[in-house]
Amino acid sequence: MLTNVGMICFAASYFVALLLEVSRFFFRSGFRGAVMFGFAAAGWVAHSAYLYHQIAFHNGSLFDSVRGWLFAVAWVIAALYLYLAVYFPRTPFGLFLLPLSLFSIGAGVHLADTSPFPADSVGQIWRITHGVSFLLVTVTIFLGFVTGVMYLVQASNLKHKRPMLGRWRLPTLEWLQTTNSRLIGFLIVVLAVGILSGFAINALNMRQHRVSVSPFDPMVLVTMVMFVFLLLFVVTAKGLRVALLPLWSPAREGRRLALVTLICFVALVVILLFGLLSSGHWNR
Repeated sequence: MLTNVGMICFAASYFVALLLEVSRFFFRSGFRGAVMFGFAAAGWVAHSAYLYHQIAFHNGSLFDSVRGWLFAVAWVIAALYLYLAVYFPRTPFGLFLLPLSLFSIGAGVHLADTSPFPADSVGQIWRITHGVSFLLVTVTIFLGFVTGVMYLVQASNLKHKRPMLGRWRLPTLEWLQTTNSRLIGFLIVVLAVGILSGFAINALNMRQHRVSVSPFDPMVLVTMVMFVFLLLFVVTAKGLRVALLPLWSPAREGRRLALVTLICFVALVVILLFGLLSSGHWNR
């Protein structure tokens, strides 16, 4: 009962913060930013207390189930929002990040399997590594989606000389491009760790004659396609930059990076949908 109340509290706090973010479209306020940050911070504290309760008093593990993993994703996204709200108070990061956090919570409540993951002392380290790495993959892609959309909007605004609405200000194209590039680089690293740890779990399952994940599992296939796509993109982009240096356009490179972040977001949504509609992958 206590955990349900906590869940309602942090979800409601994030939702109120999102409504305040949207209200910037309609009117100006001198204290709205502080109230908005206060609701989001209160929600994050309640969210942290909920996760602590799950770890300390319920099952001793943050990644106990698909629901627990999704709640952890939502928690990290909310923390990112608080960080960005401090350093970019006039940038509407909350308009994108808070819905993603609420989506993760909603999916955890209504779609995710609550049955615990298999307990395996031999492969537990690999399972934790797998869970953490794909949590970072998910958060990185979500953040890349936000900065990618912002880059495309900012580029369009500058091209057509359109002013931003209200008191919102987007980061510069240079900052967004650099951030997208770093996010893609980090994404490749954590994807590699997640894939390798998944292979290790599969090898342990086969060694102990347990059911393993098929290489044709939709989640595995889409993940591998995304990883190969990112590697090819990075290698090809570097090769073109060297070969066509006099003709290389930073603006085109920034647009390509933004589009890659959007493609990765679509791939992630497909992966999560497969995972939520079928729990076979998670429980092996």
